[in-house]
Amino acid sequence: MTTTQKLLEKILDLAVPFGPFLREVDTCRPFLHWKRLLLFVIPRTFFIYWLFSLIPFVGTIIYMAVLVPLSARRHINLKKIKEKVDAVNIYLWYFTVILIGFGGIWNFIGHTIMADTVATQIGWAVGSPFQIELAFYTLGSAVAALFAIWIRGHMITALIISKSIFLYGAGYVHIHDAIVNQNYSPLNIGTPLVADIIFPTIFLILLYISLKTEFQRQSTE
Repeated sequence: MTTTQKLLEKILDLAVPFGPFLREVDTCRPFLHWKRLLLFVIPRTFFIYWLFSLIPFVGTIIYMAVLVPLSARRHINLKKIKEKVDAVNIYLWYFTVILIGFGGIWNFIGHTIMADTVATQIGWAVGSPFQIELAFYTLGSAVAALFAIWIRGHMITALIISKSIFLYGAGYVHIHDAIVNQNYSPLNIGTPLVADIIFPTIFLILLYISLKTEFQRQSTE
């Protein structure tokens, strides 16, 4: 491995703190290092993700759709995972923990502490109690996704299915609002709308591959 490659991998680990953390807890007993998760990994990820959010239109997409899969690929390479389904499960694990887990905390903060700002950027009326309900939904899914750091299997399957339905539904709402109410606010038809379509599609394709392989294994036993 060249010096440049090593440097890029160190930068990747700095940009995606969940990567080194998940590699470490991969084979540990359940709920080990939870204090490190809360006091170091999540706060640092919050700061780095905020920096990416400052890049107009594409910053958060780059982080979740490019850097997170690259971090998962690094995990696969370092752990020398050869089976296709095992690699797919690592991608699902990373997306669940980082996008649903950390992303849910990010959205919870946005819909509570910054509720009026977020509502204005989406084109919603400020002060709606429905926004607080949405905040607590994202917090609930986030906590469950962080539990998936140590409890995988059907936990990840359930989270992927429920979150995908929500994201597709949110995408429909954004499109409907744009067509019917001419709501072209940046957070209505911008990055969130793209994410509402791209990410659940990726989730469900990976989940299909994982479950199909698992069912085939069971049928041959």
